[in-house]
Amino acid sequence: MLKKFIVPICFIAAVLSSCGSGKNDQQNTATDATSTSSTKKDTGKIDGLTQFKYDKLIGNIPIPFDILRFHLEVPLTYNASVLNPTSNLPFYSSNSSKSLNLGIYGADLAYNITYEKFDDMGNYLKCAKKLADDLGIPLAFDQRALATYNKFGTNKDSLEKVVFASYSEVDKTLKSNERIGLASLVVSGSWVEGLYTTLKTLGSTPKTEKSKVLYAKIWEQKNHLDMILNLLGQFKDDAAFTSLMQEFNGIKSVYDGLSVKTEINEAEVTTLTQKVEEVRNKIVAR
Repeated sequence: MLKKFIVPICFIAAVLSSCGSGKNDQQNTATDATSTSSTKKDTGKIDGLTQFKYDKLIGNIPIPFDILRFHLEVPLTYNASVLNPTSNLPFYSSNSSKSLNLGIYGADLAYNITYEKFDDMGNYLKCAKKLADDLGIPLAFDQRALATYNKFGTNKDSLEKVVFASYSEVDKTLKSNERIGLASLVVSGSWVEGLYTTLKTLGSTPKTEKSKVLYAKIWEQKNHLDMILNLLGQFKDDAAFTSLMQEFNGIKSVYDGLSVKTEINEAEVTTLTQKVEEVRNKIVAR
């Protein structure tokens, strides 16, 4: 059974053969205390508990496509301004910021696919490819994936199938190199961007018969957040991870304060949007 969550993020590292690069010494202000700590975490042996938590996370958190599909049922309107500008790419210089923003750009790719903005996909693919290359993620299906992408480049359903077909080998590669620390950051970035783009696109849309399922999906993210925090806690000796945990705990506090523990209302969505936007903008900050 294929794992679910980081499929699009890892697949995009295999679909393009080239991308321009840019370097900058500026660190990501939200999460990066050093540029190498996350790499060091991934070169040693991963204990069984961390491996178990990672597998559980990947197996239970849905990919961004899951929540994005419900945008179309409301329906919501595509909003390019909610995406992380591709011009930010050169400013991600540390391994932790590259990993987080690899997740961010992967979720933005999913957003473009959902709304069939195929003309905008290329730049996000290139950004993700560049970050993946910088992190040393092998391109297991380079030529074949590129050919398949070109074949189905305007077919949303086929693109999703290509994503799933490509993930199994990438997942195996990440595990074999014991790079769970960086992989966890990719998942974290993708998760927060999927939630952020959903909340910002939803805006002030009221809770109606059509939109209530999306509201329920937003509420479900609290369970996914708990699993992410549990996994990040395995790397609590790394400043990049502890900083991200502090930010994500701010989001958790909003969920913990819901007036009804089994659902979220319109006012609470507004509060959640403000907090998620604050955290996400720190991650993508130059």
